[in-house]
Amino acid sequence: MSSPTNTAASRVHGRIQLCEDIGSRPSNSLKRPADSLGPSSESSTSNHHQRRRRTVLACDVCRSRRTRCDGRRPRCSSCLQHDSPCIYRPAAAPAPSKLEVEISTIRESLDHITHLLSYRAEKLHAVASPVLEAVAEDVPPEQEPAADFPFMTLRTRSMMTIIGVEKGLADFLVNMERADISRLAPAKGSGFLVLQYQRAVNALAAFSERIHTWYPILHPGFSDQFFQAIAGSFHNSTDSCLVLLVAAIGSLAESDSVMAALEARPDAPYIESALSMLPTVLVECSLRSLQCLVLFSVYYCCLVKPCQAHDYALMASFKAQNILKSQLYVDNAEKLELVRRAFWATLLIESELSVQFDLAESGIWKLDSHIPLPDSHETWNIATTASPVVPTSPESVNSAGTSSDEMRSYFLAEIAMRRMLHRCTISISTTSNGHFIYAPIIAAELELQLEQWHAVLPEHLRFGQPDLDDRIESATAGFLQAQYYSCKASIYWPAVYQAIESSEADSDLLPHCHKFFDSYVNFMVSATSTVQHCLPNLWTLYASIFIISMAALKAANTPCLRSTMPSRVAQCFELANEAFQVIGGVSPSLTALQEILNERVSTRHRG
Repeated sequence: MSSPTNTAASRVHGRIQLCEDIGSRPSNSLKRPADSLGPSSESSTSNHHQRRRRTVLACDVCRSRRTRCDGRRPRCSSCLQHDSPCIYRPAAAPAPSKLEVEISTIRESLDHITHLLSYRAEKLHAVASPVLEAVAEDVPPEQEPAADFPFMTLRTRSMMTIIGVEKGLADFLVNMERADISRLAPAKGSGFLVLQYQRAVNALAAFSERIHTWYPILHPGFSDQFFQAIAGSFHNSTDSCLVLLVAAIGSLAESDSVMAALEARPDAPYIESALSMLPTVLVECSLRSLQCLVLFSVYYCCLVKPCQAHDYALMASFKAQNILKSQLYVDNAEKLELVRRAFWATLLIESELSVQFDLAESGIWKLDSHIPLPDSHETWNIATTASPVVPTSPESVNSAGTSSDEMRSYFLAEIAMRRMLHRCTISISTTSNGHFIYAPIIAAELELQLEQWHAVLPEHLRFGQPDLDDRIESATAGFLQAQYYSCKASIYWPAVYQAIESSEADSDLLPHCHKFFDSYVNFMVSATSTVQHCLPNLWTLYASIFIISMAALKAANTPCLRSTMPSRVAQCFELANEAFQVIGGVSPSLTALQEILNERVSTRHRG
């Protein structure tokens, strides 16, 4: 059975007429006349939208005379012949598709939810305090209740103490990652790159299906730019750098596994040339330079180099903020939308990496409430690629529109999830003597917000309780499912922490501890079944598997909680251990985490 990537590559290759036996000819035989490369990205975008609105309306005069109107502008042939005024009624907007209606509903619902998050977070403790008076004293208004709480992240030193590892584990892992430069390609900048056409096409197809769905930041006419570049020569420009980055990332994504990709390094020639153009990318302040910086960050995410990915995310963030503040594209709606999408993609990448490591922040969250969410502008997809010879069929146009809608709906859902995680407070209260206690009313409110998010997901992203025998085929839906249960585990972790600290759990606390174990099981099933298909998020997902499993192990070894632990929890410890064994030595930090987790799981067996 052919893979989706090979199928997509075949579709593209079939649409492009090449010389016979192209693989046996010299590389310069791939060059084609400039006029054979089709229209520019701007014109192809315009033609694409025109093809979707082919309705021809008769002018008012021809309509009243019931004569045939040829629809010419500014005057039709009939009005020109009779010297009559020719007036056309405005064309009716096309009816929105089912997915467009769903996306509109998602945007409205997410705007409403995120608008309430900050307000609710401020009021929750005031609401919960009267109920909690029986077990603890109220929190002073000026006190920060969660300043030292052991959040389930690697960077939280108090959490490291709870699970019994070095407090500075996160710093140690960062230093290990910084010291490992074995996979960082040197920027030699030879200036000459010979491409195999079919390999480049395969990389483009893989990028479209396995990478761009996560971060849809490319312009609709990118395929024309890509084919023109690989058929000619590369120059020191942001346009060339963008093509090379897509080829580099796509070649990694095309491999059967991350281990195979890191061993073969099919990306090496592309990234070497792209890095030689980095000075131009940094100096230039444009949409293309911003897209390049975002893709540099995505590339290092795919290479499982989190620190380098974060470095480029910071650069992309500063570039995006400067472009938006300067209003560089205020008169160009299409480019302004692409800048905004790059902004949101950068926010997602920086936030995901900063959750686990205590790294520098760019201040991008200060603008999140001021930057509009992604709108209905068309985005690039390989299915929309129009051959220079064969025109795009109506069927491919329709499928491309649906695919673009699906990418936008995932992008919106992920932005909303990240906003919730950033703005929501954890479900705790603090006594006057500084002890943390679980706040069930706050937990219920946080879970309500999470359920509201889940309720507005469109059908292709909707998920239920995970099942190892029935894995979600969509990688994006699987990733959202893993995040959903990770968030649930975080909501109920304070109940477990209270039981661990006090060495007791009454009948009121135990049900919430049971919910933590249930959330952990569901998280592990969804995360381990989808992690190999989430290349840009592979490192962050493995880090979450480690820290949540370590928290669950601590809970499982707490005597007062053993009675509430489901039997499947022990199976999930094995599942986590096996998941780390699959990736082997792809990353120094993941190798270190694997050794810690394996030792804890083995110790539990011996005990």
